[in-house]
Amino acid sequence: MSLSGSAAEDFNKTNDAGLMHDEGIKGPEPTAENPAGVYPQVGSVSAEPGSMPGTGAPDHHGDVRGVFGNPQMFNDTFGTLSSAFTDAINKIQDESGSGLGSVAKALIHKLETMRDEIDGWRTGQGLPEVEAQGGERNESVERAEGDGGGLYAD
Repeated sequence: MSLSGSAAEDFNKTNDAGLMHDEGIKGPEPTAENPAGVYPQVGSVSAEPGSMPGTGAPDHHGDVRGVFGNPQMFNDTFGTLSSAFTDAINKIQDESGSGLGSVAKALIHKLETMRDEIDGWRTGQGLPEVEAQGGERNESVERAEGDGGGLYAD
């Protein structure tokens, strides 16, 4: 018996013959989209809802981020909205060179409250009114009709 891997070693000991002549399950024929002709392994256990495209909407509870299928679209949209509130606050402060009256102070406070709520959504805080009802579950999501939504649609 040789441990050097010489060609004289018996095929049955290493099962090299089984590997060389494996007539296992064949994949699909090669195409332009799948040039290697491979297919994914399929298990008997389904993926959790929302864990990958095509598995349905996840249980969002009250988390606003789950409304968007595309996380970048969510970040862009609500980042712009948060910045708009900051711009409005800054403009009120800049235009009040002679001082801020009670109306301006109340308006700034209101705008800061709304901006803070939006920033909370961006970090995963949910909508209290939805969370109070037990949150949003996959079963309660109304499915889109037509093309099914954007790039990351379920």
